[in-house]
Amino acid sequence: MKKVLGGFILLTAVYASETKTVERQIPVVRCAEPVYSVMVMEFDCKANSCQEANPGNPRLSLIYEALAGTGGVKGVGKGLTTMLTNALKATNCFRIVDLEQYERMKKLLEATGQKVQPPKVDYMITGSITALELERSGGALGGGLIPVLGAINVRKDQAKLGVDVNIIKPETLEIAYSNSFDASSEKSSWGLFGAGAGGGFGAGGGWSISKNLSLDMVARDVVVQVANSIVERLAPDKIIERPKPPTKQEKEE
Repeated sequence: MKKVLGGFILLTAVYASETKTVERQIPVVRCAEPVYSVMVMEFDCKANSCQEANPGNPRLSLIYEALAGTGGVKGVGKGLTTMLTNALKATNCFRIVDLEQYERMKKLLEATGQKVQPPKVDYMITGSITALELERSGGALGGGLIPVLGAINVRKDQAKLGVDVNIIKPETLEIAYSNSFDASSEKSSWGLFGAGAGGGFGAGGGWSISKNLSLDMVARDVVVQVANSIVERLAPDKIIERPKPPTKQEKEE
């Protein structure tokens, strides 16, 4: 069982009569207090897989399967936006301004004569998904005819995700920072941070964009890269803690 509490992930594994709980921090840099107010705009998807009109294309079938029920390829941007928002909250370096929530609360409070005044937005964060790939290799050994044990599944999913991110000053629309980030199942800054049985950050809780573990893992890796890079750019002198790469044991849990 997995629970998300603040900037921590609690993973609970049950083995017969033994229960093990592991507390793991999201690997982002941290500040003592928020420095700026930021607004995260919804990511758009410019990757070829998001533009393809034929979901029956074998090259895209795995992606459509992984994203079924999650908003499809058009919903990837929203999922990634939610993940980045959660990661930036975990840094404690920014006040997150949610204009959608503001509009919703504004309408609700109008009946009581109350007004909601959102804070000034210091920076706007925009992004585009430039690469979204998912491939599967291997299959069942023995043609599924191995006695008793049945087929041995050796399928392996390979995922890749790339994004471009811009930080914009709302008063002038000047781009204060721009960078590209990517991760794949074979190469990742954080070793996919627990790609073993524990599943890293765990599904749900705003840390999943699909039904595929490999695709979710690379998405989380990219989001951690983006969040850390934004903090290092906007508030380097306010950082009080930097994450350490996961140990071998943490990767396996």
